[in-house]
Amino acid sequence: MTQFLSSTGIVEQYLTFFRARHHTELPGSPLAVPGNSTSFIIAGMQPLLPYLRGQQKPPSPRLMSLQRCLRTDDMNAVGTNIGKNTSFFMLGNWSIGDYSKYDAIEMASDLLLNVFKLDKEKLWVTVFEGDTDMNIPLDEKAIESWQRVGMPRERIVALGVDDNFWTIGGGPGPCGPNSEIFVDRGLAYGCGKSDCQPGCSCDRFLEIWNLVFMEYERFPDGRLEPLPFRNIDTGMGLERTASVLQDTESVFSIDLFQPAIARLNELASPGIVRNDGVERLARRRILDHVRAVLLAELAGVMPERDGRGSNVRRLIRRAASQGRLLGLDKRFLGELVAPLAIAHGSLLTSDEHAHVSDIARSITDEERGFQRVLTKGLKYLTHLEPDEQGVIQGSKLFELHAEHGFPPDLAAEILSERGLTVDWSSYEFASEEHRRVSRLSAEKHFRGTTRS
Repeated sequence: MTQFLSSTGIVEQYLTFFRARHHTELPGSPLAVPGNSTSFIIAGMQPLLPYLRGQQKPPSPRLMSLQRCLRTDDMNAVGTNIGKNTSFFMLGNWSIGDYSKYDAIEMASDLLLNVFKLDKEKLWVTVFEGDTDMNIPLDEKAIESWQRVGMPRERIVALGVDDNFWTIGGGPGPCGPNSEIFVDRGLAYGCGKSDCQPGCSCDRFLEIWNLVFMEYERFPDGRLEPLPFRNIDTGMGLERTASVLQDTESVFSIDLFQPAIARLNELASPGIVRNDGVERLARRRILDHVRAVLLAELAGVMPERDGRGSNVRRLIRRAASQGRLLGLDKRFLGELVAPLAIAHGSLLTSDEHAHVSDIARSITDEERGFQRVLTKGLKYLTHLEPDEQGVIQGSKLFELHAEHGFPPDLAAEILSERGLTVDWSSYEFASEEHRRVSRLSAEKHFRGTTRS
C-alpha cells in the first residue's frame, strides 16, 4: 500500500537512500546564475555540466542533490494538466562514469517499491525505440534491465525521439536515451481510449522520474559524438511524487500549497465562477505563479522591465489577471507568500524565511502598479469584436500594448478563454510599422540636430 509522505519527508528519504549507496550530496545551485545559458536553472543536471562533459573532476563519481528549477518557456500550459509547475524541486542522482544502466534502474525500482511503497501494479516505464537517422537502435539494455527488476514487458513502452531521447531543451549539450517512470493514476484521469498508455496526452499516466543514459554530446549542427565516459543523470520531480504519495488530484494540491489554498479560498470563496474549468485553472495558476516568484526573488531576481526580471514581472501580472476571474479586484498576491513559505518549511533556509515579508511587499508593489493597466486592458478586451472565424486582429493587441503596456501574450490568453484566437501576423505588421515610424522620426531628429 502506498504510504503518505510529506514533501520534506520525500526529500529526506530520497537523500538517505542514495547516501547509503555512496552518493555525495551537492548543495543546490542558485536558481539564477550570472552568465548561464538560460535565465534560470531549468534542470537538476545543469549545474553538473562540467562533470558530465569530463571538463572537471567531480568530488565523487556518485552524486545527488535537491535542485530548485524554474521554466518560463511554456507557462501557458501551467494549470491545464495535473503535473506541470513553473517552478519545482528536482531530486537527482548521478553516476559520472561509474555505475551501469541496470544499476540505475535497480536503485530506482528499490526506492519506489521498498521505501516509498508504491503499488507495483501502477508503475509503467518508457524506453527509447531507436532512430535510424541518428543510427541509434532500440534500447534493448533498458528493456532487459526493467524486466530483471520485475517490470512486465507489457508495461514497458518504446517511444521515439520526442519522448525518450533527452536533450537540454532541444539544444546542444550532453544527451542520450532515457527511460521515464510513470504512475497510473487510474481511469478517472484518462481519455477513455482502450490503448491509453504512457505517451498519451491525457492525465492518466503521470511521469515522476526520468533516468537519462547520457552517452553523447550534441553539437549545434545536430551532430552527436560520444562523451568521454557514459553517465547516468536522473531527475525525480518532488511535486509530482508528492502528488502520488499524498493522493492529491494534482501537483497544485500537495502539502506545499495547502496553506496558500486555504488563504485563497478565504479571499475568493470556491464556486465563485460559473465555469468550473476556468476557476480551477485560475486558482492553479495563481498558486503556481506566486510560488515561482517567491523562489525567484529569494534568488535575488526582482520584477523588472528586461532580462530575468521580466519573467518575474510577467508571472506577477498573469497571477493578478487570474485573480480578476475570481472576482478579486484588490491586491491579494502578497497575502499568499507567507502561507507558501510556511508550508515549504525546511525546503527554505532560515535566512530565506526572514526575507519572506520583504518579498510579499515587493509583489504587492508590482501588483499595485499593474492594477490600472489591468483594469483598462480587461475593459478594452471585452469590447473587441472578432471576425466570423473568431479571430481578433493582432494590431488591436499591439495598440493595447503600445498605449497601455498590457502584455500581448496575456491579452491572447484572456481572449482564448472566450474561445477567440489572434492573428499574430497583423500584430507583427503593426509592430514593424511602429518601429519604422520610430526609426524615421529618430533619423529626422538626428538630421535636425546635426544641421543646427
